[in-house]
Amino acid sequence: MKKLLILMSALALMILSCGNSGSGNKSKSSDGASTGSNKYRIGITQIASHPALDSAREGFKDAFKEAGIEADFDEKNANGETANANLIANNFVSSKEDLIFAIATNAAQPASQATNEIPVVFSAITDPQAAGILKDNVTGVSDRMDVKQQLELLKKLSPNIKTVGVIYNSSEQNSKIQVEDLKKAAKELGINVVEKSIVQANEIPQAADSLVREADAIYLPTDNLVASVVSLITEKATTAKKIVFGAEAAHVKGGALITQGVSYYEIGKEAGKMAIDILKNGKKPNEIKFKTMPLNEIVVNAKTLAALGISLPEDVKSKAKLVQ
Repeated sequence: MKKLLILMSALALMILSCGNSGSGNKSKSSDGASTGSNKYRIGITQIASHPALDSAREGFKDAFKEAGIEADFDEKNANGETANANLIANNFVSSKEDLIFAIATNAAQPASQATNEIPVVFSAITDPQAAGILKDNVTGVSDRMDVKQQLELLKKLSPNIKTVGVIYNSSEQNSKIQVEDLKKAAKELGINVVEKSIVQANEIPQAADSLVREADAIYLPTDNLVASVVSLITEKATTAKKIVFGAEAAHVKGGALITQGVSYYEIGKEAGKMAIDILKNGKKPNEIKFKTMPLNEIVVNAKTLAALGISLPEDVKSKAKLVQ
């Protein structure tokens, strides 16, 4: 009887294994390359959830949808923890995904370190070279912006601005690079910069209070920690009649007055096109140079505009998209 039970258990396992082998995904050769013709398997690793990074993810997937290319997306979120990002990257390598899409520096670094074979496409990274992720199997789209152009727009709104404050997470490489870009651009325009670096969200209220007192306006970089409490900063600044200039549209939706930044949806979509070039057209990642995107439309928060009592110059108003 015992032997019969063992035999039945073994048969059940064999049946399950056979059933799982035809999952509809592309089969793999010994080197991890896909040999079938169904769906591509793509691992998506995202460091945290907030509107900009979420938009990049949706743009990436939409690139495949619009191209009529089927793919299975295994979407993972590290919830802001680098240890989780390491685990996600290693799991994607173990499962031999066809490609890894990494959103933000702290997600892309583990992915780049985990494999020399699987193509890695990144997005939402300010300086991929400084972040140490560029290799023969890695390419993508940077979100580095023309900060001088942004400050010139800010001065159009308030020509008498002399000091700009900035809050940023000093442990984020992206943020530190943006602050350096801000200081360089501000110097060229005769503007002083007041910095408030933080490493935890609970430090932001005090930093915001200080900047409201010390600065004529506040600049918000594309910082994952700052993004989580944008409304807190904008409420304090607006109450004090200070302009908050956001680096991207999600900041304006959170109460910042204005932005002229990049579209994270378009960044993601461009990264998706790169991935398609690699998977479908056979290009190698090192044949596709990483790129930046131009600043796009001006976005203005109508409610904040009214609260500040500011009138937009005609050349800005004619180009601006108003949001509530």
